[in-house]
Amino acid sequence: EKEAQEKAKQADLKKKGSALQAKKQAEKDRLEEIEIAKRAMELEAELEAKLSPEERRALERQRIEEADHELTDDLFGAVDKMTVTETAQSAGDKVVMKDMKDHMKHARKVADCMKGHGKIHLATIFLKEVLMQSKDVLDDDAITDIIKTCNVIKNEKVQLAKRKGKGQAQKAKKQDKQEKVKAQKVAIETFGDSNKYDKYDELG
Repeated sequence: EKEAQEKAKQADLKKKGSALQAKKQAEKDRLEEIEIAKRAMELEAELEAKLSPEERRALERQRIEEADHELTDDLFGAVDKMTVTETAQSAGDKVVMKDMKDHMKHARKVADCMKGHGKIHLATIFLKEVLMQSKDVLDDDAITDIIKTCNVIKNEKVQLAKRKGKGQAQKAKKQDKQEKVKAQKVAIETFGDSNKYDKYDELG
């Protein structure tokens, strides 16, 4: 009976732990949604500022059409959505990205995956492949913007490496100083302090 109670207690703790983890994940997802929506609005505003009046009107018509499609999906696709369970996406699965938020969400999921495995060569291969396969939809301005972003990241990495190198140099210098003090202490304990005036100095 005591063993059964212990098992029940452990199961209850596990259930509470899972519920807490799910709550934390839901909050993380909510904050990420807000951050992505805010960033998407900023990017859209930057893009619109560069558009001509005719291009803005075309964009507005496109938004209206997309909103109509989303409404239709909500009306007729609700039942299907209720039966779908969220599973991990496998490499090679079809990816559907309709708007800026979809692209940003997917980019972050891929980035999380690469940060998870932490392998530089795989991340490099992925980014190169994305750029090469997407070159037909990128213009000069887009490439320039990507290069600027890469330069910013590169500069951050260089500065971080410099600070790290400086910190290691200071640490090594401090260690050398400590070793020198330690050696002097051992010498004094063994041979005495040669800087002190004694009878031997008088004879000299």
